This record gives sequence, structure tokens and C-alpha cells, in this order.
Amino acid sequence: EVINRLAGMAALGRIAEPTDIARVVLFLASEDASWVTGQNIGANGGFA
Repeated sequence: EVINRLAGMAALGRIAEPTDIARVVLFLASEDASWVTGQNIGANGGFA
């Protein structure tokens, strides 16, 4: 019940799966993120 309530409050309408967080980590560890410095990246589904 609590998880469903939280999911309903999220902008994406669901809570994060481990793969959602892993994709952010993989991006930051990749060459594609070579110009990303000193940033806070919230993988929070819209809970800002």
C-alpha cells in the first residue's frame, strides 16, 4: 500500500527499479559523461 502511494506521487508514476539507478551509474562511468563534472544528478523519478 505504501509503495503504491509513493508510486502515485512520483512524476513517472512508479518507483525506481535497480536498473534505473544502474543506467545512471553506467552513464556517469562512460566516456559519454566525460564533460560532466561537479554535478548532483538526482535519479529520483521526479521527487525533486
